[in-house]
Amino acid sequence: MSDSTQNQPITDQQRIVLAQLALLLPLEKVQPQNEFQTSPQLKHILGGTLGTSVESVFPSLLVGAKEIAAKYPETSLEDVTRELAHSIGNSLSRFETQLVAIALLQFFIQCNFCGPQRPLTAVEFPFGEEHAAKLQKDAIELLSLEGQSSYDFVVEPFFLVLSLALFEHLMGCSHLLVTNSAVKTDEVLAEGTRFVEELASSSSSAEFASLSWWRTRALQAHLSILLEPVDVLATLSSVLLQQPVLNALLPDSASCDNAHMLRQNLLMVFFLENARNAIHAQTEHLAEPFLAAATKISQLDFVLTGAKAKRTKFQTFHASSLVLLAKSQMEEFCPEHTADVAPQTYELNSDLLLEKPQYESLDFDDNNNSEDPAQEAKKIKLDGDLSYLVLEKEKLLPICMQSTDIPIALRSLNPNEQPPLVNLDVLQLLLRLVIIKQTSPSGNAMVEEELLAVVSRIIYSSQGNNNWAIFGRALWERSLLETSKARTVERGILQMTSLVEEAGIHIKTRTIPQLQETTCEDVHSRLRYMHQLPLMGHWKMDAKLAEKYMALGVIKSAIDIYERLNMVTEAALCYAAIDEEQQAERMLVARLESHPKDARAISILGDIRQDPQLWETAWEVGHYAKAKASLSRYYYQPPADSGLKRDLQLALQHMHDCLSASPLNYENWFFYGCCGLESGNQEIAAEAFTRCVSLDDTNSHAWSNLASALLKLDKTKQAFNALKRALQQGEGAKRSWRIFENYLLVAAKLGEWNDVLHASRELLKIRKEEGGEVVLDIPVLEKLVQLLVEEPYPADQRRSHFQLSCIDLICNMVPSVVNHNARVWRLVGRVEIWQGKPWAALDCAEKAYRATSLRPDLDTSEEAWNEAVEACSDLVSAYESLGELPGKHGAGDVVCKDWKYKARSSVRSLMSKGKQMWEDSTGWDTLLELKEQIASL
Repeated sequence: MSDSTQNQPITDQQRIVLAQLALLLPLEKVQPQNEFQTSPQLKHILGGTLGTSVESVFPSLLVGAKEIAAKYPETSLEDVTRELAHSIGNSLSRFETQLVAIALLQFFIQCNFCGPQRPLTAVEFPFGEEHAAKLQKDAIELLSLEGQSSYDFVVEPFFLVLSLALFEHLMGCSHLLVTNSAVKTDEVLAEGTRFVEELASSSSSAEFASLSWWRTRALQAHLSILLEPVDVLATLSSVLLQQPVLNALLPDSASCDNAHMLRQNLLMVFFLENARNAIHAQTEHLAEPFLAAATKISQLDFVLTGAKAKRTKFQTFHASSLVLLAKSQMEEFCPEHTADVAPQTYELNSDLLLEKPQYESLDFDDNNNSEDPAQEAKKIKLDGDLSYLVLEKEKLLPICMQSTDIPIALRSLNPNEQPPLVNLDVLQLLLRLVIIKQTSPSGNAMVEEELLAVVSRIIYSSQGNNNWAIFGRALWERSLLETSKARTVERGILQMTSLVEEAGIHIKTRTIPQLQETTCEDVHSRLRYMHQLPLMGHWKMDAKLAEKYMALGVIKSAIDIYERLNMVTEAALCYAAIDEEQQAERMLVARLESHPKDARAISILGDIRQDPQLWETAWEVGHYAKAKASLSRYYYQPPADSGLKRDLQLALQHMHDCLSASPLNYENWFFYGCCGLESGNQEIAAEAFTRCVSLDDTNSHAWSNLASALLKLDKTKQAFNALKRALQQGEGAKRSWRIFENYLLVAAKLGEWNDVLHASRELLKIRKEEGGEVVLDIPVLEKLVQLLVEEPYPADQRRSHFQLSCIDLICNMVPSVVNHNARVWRLVGRVEIWQGKPWAALDCAEKAYRATSLRPDLDTSEEAWNEAVEACSDLVSAYESLGELPGKHGAGDVVCKDWKYKARSSVRSLMSKGKQMWEDSTGWDTLLELKEQIASL
């Protein structure tokens, strides 16, 4: 496309090619062919032949590129890169420039994430050999961001630098990310937002959408080489990959025979990549809606359930086990390779364990509703408490506790021979697995069984055309699970080692022979789905292998790996974790001698030494957010030997700086809010907990604390809504009496009496389960009773929900926990009278009297004596007014035939108890009057 045609509208055929490029589909998969597909760069990108030769892949780049590169190192790498980007952008069309940026990105991903390494290097093009070491160092510094250094041994980092610079040039960015200067985060995000907003009105909207999508992928690659998530990259990625971008690339259904297939695949990839990006940002809960949308598009049927299985060779019975039943529905929309080579796999070769579980078939009889015990025995049974899975993981893995709940589409599946899934559906399952793993406590046996069921479904299904990257990731996840078990650790370590070596990155000597050479088609297969998988660099795989060696006590092998990777900071953290802090300190000091601006290393050294000055230095050097977080917590809870007192204002100040640099960290916002509550700054607390619930709306404590802050700001209605949300967040919130107590008080203040009633019932249940004395809010109970008896008792016995619940609370629940409070028994009696049960009301009056007359302080406390006299007076009145009423059985009996005798006995009994101490009191006079009153009846 020439410069004169850059602003011409994109045709349907061109949109198809851009969609094909986003999906990385081979050229032959989409028909008809057109002139837009003849670009050599496009052919190399979609053919897996990147890096074969400079001349074939980047012929246009040779013109002037080496001349510009020759200015380095006299001219900084940043300036040289900008000049190269402008030169390429000015000499090529916008589409061709985008292809160059994509090719550089794909080659970088091949070099660092999937392998194998190729001969094309930055010192071959466009730089020379003499400055290779400095080029590596300067490129790493350009990719460092927010005080975080990129991994030192990233392969060919300049290709990513140039790719990012080309994307920034194409989008006309004036505020840059690839720079040694301070990044202006707000301006960068504002530019990205404007670009997407203006995309829809552009005549070349599809080309701009492709640019936005591919720049997001480059940003994610950048994010993945940093040791911790960087908020500006995560946020900009979410800004650039939005619905308008997808809409602009979706081809018209009439544009070609394959348009419907392209549309389905684009929708799936769009949602999967958004989910992957949320995982990279460590905001996993934001990924769940995208995964739900992907499942809706693909109509994947899957469910986690139980089945009887044998796991050992000599097992004579089937034991309960988990199995994931899954079936793809969009095979016709997923054009797959036919020659994919899966990674090398290893069998257990165990004398005890089977290679995979052998399940009993799942028998279903939809028409059988028999309660015959023999039929009941066939129902699926899950050992262990899976209730938490149903509550917490429902959005990620649907769970069926009984066979009758399994979807009909899955009932015909044989759990031992399930059909293969299409790759996009496998990606869904892997992303769900990663979220569960990252949000669940490590070492939980039930969670591990759940994850193993997912990877087993992927690995042990009928062997189809497995994509290398996807199948390799499933093997990797299985290996991580197996290395925690004694009987499978050997296979797990062997498989991990094989996967690391098969990528072939920075591996000079193989311990496991490679079975076959990797072809260009294999390279394309490896790259095809890398943008939907959570990226895992070769150094991260090696480091995880080292971590497993450390866990097994193979310290020498672990140290060898860390030294080979030059991951000094990670090695220091490991030493610190095993209480060898002096060795960790020595390593960090040595690191800082060669990398004085490594803010992360400075901050970690500060963590070990508990030295605020080091944290201050880390902030000054690179605005490293965790340094400010450490400072905040240090001044909130100073060490005993520091001689300092808690300084909430200083803690708030440092955490404010931390959150300004890194606003996506949930734990830091929560801590900031707690400091705000403690210091009495309710505005800060409300802001902090609002941010908490926007990042993770499933945490009941954040909602509850937000309500507390809003209450103190006199925002009662908003506080009430926050408390409602708190109570919706799982079983843990429903067991918190503090949340229910606040909920009750706020509901009472707003006059929401149905909510008050609900809270009162739940509070009573919780406190009863906890044991000990149950404290009741009697004024609230009195108000509920008042509301209840204001209306006459329904003659047709059709009571409202409020009436039924209130009666149950007052007449059943309260008496079960309280037997010594006369005031409570009067309330119960009032409700019994309202229900037309005088015998029950009289019983309540007797219990109220006993509760006061049997108090141990009756002889010493005049207040207790007066309460007993009052209860006695009420009891006498109850005998008089209720004794002659029809009795409970309705057979001519009365409530209390000998009520006069009982009334006299009650008065005499109390007088005998108080004669010695209270004969001259007002209460004694009251009892004398009662005695005379009864005698005259």
